[in-house]
Amino acid sequence: MSSLKTIRVFFPLLDKNILVEAGITVAEACAQVGFPQNLVCGGKGTCKKCLVTIRENDLVSEVLGCQHLVSEDMSILISKEAAISQILEVSDNGELSFNPKTRVVTIPFAEFKTEMCSYDLETVRTILDLPVTMTSIKVLRKSSEVFHTKNNTFLNLFLYNNEIIDLLASNEKLKAYGVAFDIGTTSVVGYLYDLTTGVLIHQHSSLNKQISFGGDVISRIEYASASPENLKTIQHAIHETINDILSNLIYESKISSDAIYDCVFCGNSTMATLFLGLNPLHLGFSPFTGVSQDIVILNANELNININPFGKITFLPLLGGFVGADTTSVLLGLPKDDAYRLMIDLGTNGEIAIGNHNKYFVASTACGPALEGAGIHMGMRGTSGAIEKIAMVNDEIECHVIGNVPPIGFCGSGIIDAIAFLFREKIIYDRGNFVKGDDLDNHPLKDRFKTDEAGQRYFVFVKSEDNPNGKELIITQKDIRSVQLAKAAIFTGCCMLAEKFGIKGEDLKEIALAGAFGNYIDIENAQFIGLLPKIEGVPIRSIGNGAGTGAQLFLLSADEAKLCEAIPKRTTHIELASDPNFANIYMQNTTLGQNIMI
Repeated sequence: MSSLKTIRVFFPLLDKNILVEAGITVAEACAQVGFPQNLVCGGKGTCKKCLVTIRENDLVSEVLGCQHLVSEDMSILISKEAAISQILEVSDNGELSFNPKTRVVTIPFAEFKTEMCSYDLETVRTILDLPVTMTSIKVLRKSSEVFHTKNNTFLNLFLYNNEIIDLLASNEKLKAYGVAFDIGTTSVVGYLYDLTTGVLIHQHSSLNKQISFGGDVISRIEYASASPENLKTIQHAIHETINDILSNLIYESKISSDAIYDCVFCGNSTMATLFLGLNPLHLGFSPFTGVSQDIVILNANELNININPFGKITFLPLLGGFVGADTTSVLLGLPKDDAYRLMIDLGTNGEIAIGNHNKYFVASTACGPALEGAGIHMGMRGTSGAIEKIAMVNDEIECHVIGNVPPIGFCGSGIIDAIAFLFREKIIYDRGNFVKGDDLDNHPLKDRFKTDEAGQRYFVFVKSEDNPNGKELIITQKDIRSVQLAKAAIFTGCCMLAEKFGIKGEDLKEIALAGAFGNYIDIENAQFIGLLPKIEGVPIRSIGNGAGTGAQLFLLSADEAKLCEAIPKRTTHIELASDPNFANIYMQNTTLGQNIMI
């Protein structure tokens, strides 16, 4: 049988070329070289978010990566700057008690003397004054030799809680390292810690390679549940993303992968399901059921994660429906007091929580992809060339572009600024429609209104003659509607969750805004259009990557880990969409402006 034909594809801006199978798409080639495209529609060719420039037969053109097939000697013109997202890595642990579950204790061999007819493990227990155990047959077999190693100074015992998970003889005291991961739908961040000192050694982030199978969780659920092979493929994609991050952390920190004994993961319900290789089929339709909400603790050799095979892998507990371990992690990082807080994590599926450390109500709202740049005519991820801020300066529209390069689209924060600008400058009414009649004729920016071939009006933020790349940057009526629907979902969720919990907005101490989008968004503009509640005397605080913070707390402190494991028991999941009042309240909140949160 003849082998499959392979052809060579070039990536000149990455200084790479690879051999690929003939018949694959440009998007698949990009994924193989390490830069997956943003297939929001799951590769159906409908979202047009995977447009990529290629050179083929000496002609340069822009094609849909998910539809266009590669050809011999094709050049795919993507750059690192354009491919790597602006991913939030910042988090603040504050103060915590440093007592990690995974740690190293060292015994000088000079002190290790087992009495006649006694047992080595009893000697260890006596020296450490700890009730240590060994339950792994592999560790038991290894210990029979290591306990009696000669010509070494130290016996290093690697403990998980009080279980010996590995032991090594050496002439120096060894260290153990751990990594906390936040698995997002779009990006993944890893934080490497020295578990002997509690020092953050290095952190690294990357696009989630599952994005090649769809930009949202529903697309990935559909792909993964179609066949066992698909499930394995999409699980491999997240494992590969994690292993790439680990490789970077190991390289930058100059340690061995065998020195990493603990990895803690959080992510939404879909990310957890796919990470573990569980069939997500029933999570994708009513009644939206998963397999288990419990914390999952595995031996590292049970998954394809490149750390010490004797190490531990933990996925934090889920909270219900699409409210996953990322929300659990955020709640762990909030102040542990009796004050009431509203937590909002903005994204394709917005997660909301209200309460205090004693009791939380949580819910998810289907915001749609508008807040992340998808589903918008000229929307894009927060990469180089994305408009991220808009303001009126000296009667001129001023756009701030990521990377200080010519603009090519709007990322999520730029879209919110754009809608706020249109509303503030009275270019759109509170119902979101563009002004017309006398309101249009007398408007100083009326020359920026245009109509497309279908007769749909749009507003020009950047004129083609003012853009070095000659591209016109616009917001359409459909874009405005998409943002209205997203903002209605978030605001309605906040109102209904507060009502069901039994408190009013004025009872809140603060509103905590989590996630990358929440970090970059202009809060005043978000409140101006009614995306976020504005309550007199209640501040909004951006807590950055709250999910990443909670995962780090779990890694570094057994006390925090115990609190995390108790969160699901103190949390009630509310399915908002099943409430008969949801639709009416939702429609009322589609109007722009500062809606009242009772």
